[in-house]
Amino acid sequence: MLETLNDFTRTLGTFWGVLSLMVLCAPAAIAVHEFTAYRMNQYSLGGNDFGCKSNVVNFEARSVNANIVTRRCVLLSMGEVTVDRMKELIDNKAGAILISIPQNTSQLTDVDVEGWNEVESLLMEAPIDTSVYFTYEQAELATIYHQVRTGLNSDHAATAVAALGNVFHSNGYQIVTYGTVPAPAKSVIFTVQGKLTSQSREANPSIAIVAHFDSFGIAPHLAKSANSNGSGVAAFLELARLLAKLYNTPGSVPKYDILFLLTGAGKLNYLSSKTWMERKMTSDSPDGALLSEAEFVLCIDSVGKEGLNIHLSKQPKAGTPADRMLRAFKEATDLLYPNTTFQTVPKKVNLGNPSFAWHHEVFTVKRLSAGTLSNYPSHTASGRLNTFDEKVDSDLLLKNTHILAEAVGRYISDVSDKSIAILQDRMVPNKDMLERTVQYLSTTQRAAQLLSKESSVISFLEQMMDKFTSEVIVSEFKASKRDPEFQFYDNTEVKLFAYNVKPAVFDLFLAIAVFAYLGAVYLCIKAIPHILTAIYQSKKLKSS
Repeated sequence: MLETLNDFTRTLGTFWGVLSLMVLCAPAAIAVHEFTAYRMNQYSLGGNDFGCKSNVVNFEARSVNANIVTRRCVLLSMGEVTVDRMKELIDNKAGAILISIPQNTSQLTDVDVEGWNEVESLLMEAPIDTSVYFTYEQAELATIYHQVRTGLNSDHAATAVAALGNVFHSNGYQIVTYGTVPAPAKSVIFTVQGKLTSQSREANPSIAIVAHFDSFGIAPHLAKSANSNGSGVAAFLELARLLAKLYNTPGSVPKYDILFLLTGAGKLNYLSSKTWMERKMTSDSPDGALLSEAEFVLCIDSVGKEGLNIHLSKQPKAGTPADRMLRAFKEATDLLYPNTTFQTVPKKVNLGNPSFAWHHEVFTVKRLSAGTLSNYPSHTASGRLNTFDEKVDSDLLLKNTHILAEAVGRYISDVSDKSIAILQDRMVPNKDMLERTVQYLSTTQRAAQLLSKESSVISFLEQMMDKFTSEVIVSEFKASKRDPEFQFYDNTEVKLFAYNVKPAVFDLFLAIAVFAYLGAVYLCIKAIPHILTAIYQSKKLKSS
């Protein structure tokens, strides 16, 4: 009998050992939720890094009011995001930050957008090590956020005993992303060009009309850029359509050749314009010659709101092409919409700063007369580089486009009578076309990092240019492998998983409790043979 008990004890000991290992290795996750998340922008420009350098997330979730955020994933709603709060989280080395934004961001107030402008400027001014992600609000995420925010949290426990109690009756969330570290992506930028050519056989003067078409924001997939510069592209294409009519009307063809240029990477220091110009003007390209001989380069940047400003590097002298262009705009404004504010804003190009304030400065440094038309009075105005730039006033865009088209028409037709409009009857901007163009651009991915030659927005711009102009060419420029002037990175869109788990310390206490229980049972059973032997010997002594 004693041998049987010993065998049973050894077998039970083996079973408890295996059971202990199973308890230790058992996953703590209760449920898992999956979300699509967008990583904060990351790129290199001119040898400098910008944006989020990390994509690693495998941290416990915490609310923004947690005492401890180091190596935690902090969950915030957009309304909780402030400049000071983001600085504090980054300084305290939060492992990751997940910001939920409204599904319908067009309903954000001007105050919301203004506050976000400051946050976006802070995050994008230098590289940061904290992983920053964005995701759209949804019911599951709201539930997780509520539980993390209102659930008992050991970070706020008044005593150690209270903290220990919280561990046992509260659940947490582990936020995880899977994948490799961000790697350099295929870095290509694009330019779409076209021409309108005078029928004159003489050497014709020329002008250039330029606009950048890319979007920019805190995360490439979230950027809308409806006004800056969806409105500029819409006005650009409508101008090309109206001038094409003018050039195809017998007896009214101006003597000017016009180069139309839609450029990418405008939000990245107008890199596509700079690269296109450098390559074309240093070769025997007729396009480069047309640009180098242009009397004036007019850049269009954000014209979907009130007011028009033309930005120049200096106040032009009387009789120069820049002065004539200004007079054309003033005459067009006074003739069509006399109550509209139009002003000239001279700003000297800072040659010591490699970053351009306005698009025209790319051409000014090459000694070309140029200016930028914009409703923004300053290059530092909030909204020019904002993720939630979604609002364009269609009536104001129509009005500003009408002024633009009339001014350019007056310049190339050299009209002296201020009471006569060049564009009349059917040759006026179409509000419906402007609205559809802005709508398409603001709902189509067009961040420079996400574009390829097969992208729908490139095809759209090429087709539109082909309808209104001739000799349409799509050029692409790849970053140098040896010494890239710009570099994009992948992992812009990821799957994020939220595991409903007990806190990590709960596993430790559970393991200790299980071991203590199994140890006690094991010791009791181990002692059974000795107890039985003692009883047997005691009975034997009594019987003798």
